Amino acid sequence: MDISRKPASIPQSIIRGDETTMRTSITAFLSGVLLGLGLPATALANGATASFPAGGVVFHEEQHISIEREDLEIGLERIRVRYVFRSSAPGPLRLTIGFPMAKVALEDGPDNLGNRSAATDDPRNYMAFHVSANGKAVKPKLHEYAWVGDTNITARLQALHVPVFSDYNGRDFGLQNLPKSTLKTLTEAAFVTRYGKDPTVYPQWRYQSVYEWRQSFPPGRSTVEIDYVPMYGDVTTEAKYSLFPGEGDDRYCYDAAFKARFKDLRARGVYTEPLTLGYILRTARNWNGPIGHFRLKIVNPDHYQFSFCPPTGLKPAGDGATWEAETFTPDRDIDLVFFSQ
Repeated sequence: MDISRKPASIPQSIIRGDETTMRTSITAFLSGVLLGLGLPATALANGATASFPAGGVVFHEEQHISIEREDLEIGLERIRVRYVFRSSAPGPLRLTIGFPMAKVALEDGPDNLGNRSAATDDPRNYMAFHVSANGKAVKPKLHEYAWVGDTNITARLQALHVPVFSDYNGRDFGLQNLPKSTLKTLTEAAFVTRYGKDPTVYPQWRYQSVYEWRQSFPPGRSTVEIDYVPMYGDVTTEAKYSLFPGEGDDRYCYDAAFKARFKDLRARGVYTEPLTLGYILRTARNWNGPIGHFRLKIVNPDHYQFSFCPPTGLKPAGDGATWEAETFTPDRDIDLVFFSQ
């Protein structure tokens, strides 16, 4: 018996590409996306099953599958997450799963963002995304989107026969050879620009990769493992200092001990650079019931100072780097900050 989910109706806001619905719809499955400071990206994480209508990703609640266990490792060099699912359905489920990457500015190029250069040879897979199901590697399908501000312009570029991904090849982005009428339309829409006498046409949209694969869930247990290289970047001096511990720092829950250590570093003249990470946990509510056992480990081989606000129910395991919970329903997402030194 094969119990397959029927496609959901497509909200008109998705078809139009409205950012509010798109931002909700592309909440990632089984993962978190790190936020580079100053990057216009959204933290993405535990999600649900997905379909791919025109213009975005739509997730559906899954009532037959629960998360029996989730082991999440967050570090500046790698994110790893392992899920043990349990299906209560009487027969196998075959569902579509989606994983959206963070949006990146093509003008900067993925290689210029954080630790991109060593991550992958494929600029479209700029977070070196890998997924396996039940121990076997999965080759996902790539979807590509373009954004200007809060507007999804993918369909408009496609109508003009303009590639959504324009990679810088050392000379230009390959847009110079477009028909003059097309370049005029792109320029008037502020989708491209030139700087001074530089003949290069620079794309002004942000590029987003979204990976899709079909996942089989037989009755009982299934495992899914994902790993990828996170994104982080530099910020302006003003933005950096706004993240330093002080009054009203409730987003990262700096406690007295953290503030004392940070004050000592500053007093000794140690240079500190904040790097923020975002990970959405609350989309686990799309699965059936709470997470049976949740384990979070902060991977910190360089012994940087870090802080975050643990969701309700998450208890420290005693080593200063691990938190665990039973029957866990996350009530908040993770906003974590490292201070490199």
